[in-house]
Amino acid sequence: MTEYQFHWWRSGTQATSMPRITLDAQSKLHGAALALGQFKQLGCDMGAPGAHVDVTDADGAKHTVLVEEVRDWMKHPEQTAFIERQGLANLFQ
Repeated sequence: MTEYQFHWWRSGTQATSMPRITLDAQSKLHGAALALGQFKQLGCDMGAPGAHVDVTDADGAKHTVLVEEVRDWMKHPEQTAFIERQGLANLFQ
């Protein structure tokens, strides 16, 4: 299982974080897209400056995935079925 946590910078100074989501997905980007779908439902602003997901893999490795990186990946034609199946088209709005 991999853990995802959404972050963005609010005007002011401090980073704001949302609750963590843990899920299993076939790749880092698949998981990030699924997590972003859930974070959007929680009211996270996908267009906020610095919006990203902190990812912690099952082995403890950590990395960051930018929202724009996930959106760019989702634009690839081979991801169309995944987006439709998971109801993620709203991530582009």
